[in-house]
Amino acid sequence: MSAGDASVGGALAGVRVLDLSRQAPGPYCSMLMADFGADVILVEPPGGSTRGAETNVYWELERDPSVSRLAGLRRNKRSIMLDLKSGEDRAVMHRLIAGADVLLEGFRPGVAARLGVDWPACHALNPRLVYCSLTGAGQDGPGAQAAGHDINYLAQTGVLELIADREGRPVIPINLVADFAGGGLMAAYAVMVALLHRERSGVGQRVDLAMVDGTLSLLTHAASLYFARDADLRAGSFFLSGQLPQYNVYRCADGRWVAVGALEPWFYDELMRRTGRADLTGAHRDPARAEVVADHLAGWFAARGGAEAVALLEGEDVCVTLVATFDEAMRLAEERGMIARLAPEAPMVGAAAKLSATPGRVWRQPPEVGEHSDEIRAEVSGGRAEVSGG
Repeated sequence: MSAGDASVGGALAGVRVLDLSRQAPGPYCSMLMADFGADVILVEPPGGSTRGAETNVYWELERDPSVSRLAGLRRNKRSIMLDLKSGEDRAVMHRLIAGADVLLEGFRPGVAARLGVDWPACHALNPRLVYCSLTGAGQDGPGAQAAGHDINYLAQTGVLELIADREGRPVIPINLVADFAGGGLMAAYAVMVALLHRERSGVGQRVDLAMVDGTLSLLTHAASLYFARDADLRAGSFFLSGQLPQYNVYRCADGRWVAVGALEPWFYDELMRRTGRADLTGAHRDPARAEVVADHLAGWFAARGGAEAVALLEGEDVCVTLVATFDEAMRLAEERGMIARLAPEAPMVGAAAKLSATPGRVWRQPPEVGEHSDEIRAEVSGGRAEVSGG
């Protein structure tokens, strides 16, 4: 890390990460590392990213100076603007690579080579470098060159068929699954594994992380049931996707929804007693009575407002929860200490993992594009990068 950041500390203090990625998975990966003290340098093209310029005015917070301080994926990072098609800027990039610990890129296969920052070139400059390529479908094979987003990878991996409404229409879970879980989170995990190996061996390696593969990994438990029992995992046909009345959602009189997760017999039986149908205890073992249970629960919740229904069941182990609005979810985040603020007007969701000795934290505002260009160029002036620790 640069001398100015030495006081930040954290489990990853001294680890320098060069982030060339543009879309959400890469920035989320490097954010996770920055939260724990890594010196993450965003390497951005002149003018910054253009991924959302013609798509949606709300896409890129960093493009709007009035709210750029709220761009959580950029927090705790520095930014340098480099044109990697320029010989002079490419030389700066190579000096940065020589002193880095991790390089993260999300280009389509072949683009990094054209820019002079592919794995062979970077490994030659720095054999200790952990080089992570984060793509939709990997470096070669089917779909490697195809454009895609979270929704496309969910379609490829069968996830969209598993999460559907009651008419069978796939439900889109924003971009949480392939982008953030199968992509960014899985990449951060893989980079940590590679860094641990480097500490033992002294040698870096390449991480090839495809979001399709990361999403398939998230299906490990479901796939085990499929392989072992030929389970039908489609929505409404599987016990975790709406088949069971005691693991389902119900609408209340005020339009609010509740989630019922009374899978275990002791939870289920208590739910039946608390909702006035003690005669249905034990019915969870009889598929023929599932419709009766579903009708009972649907009627019981439909006769009450959401908050009232949950309050009547409060204090009992019945696994019933009001489906929160996003406003309510953010209030929960506040209560749990999951909202971090560097300024009163700039809240963002904080680090999830609570480490007792080296906790993660939000310690630097999201940078403007190229905000630290002069500072970082000075660090690598004279043809030699500042060597990071680790």
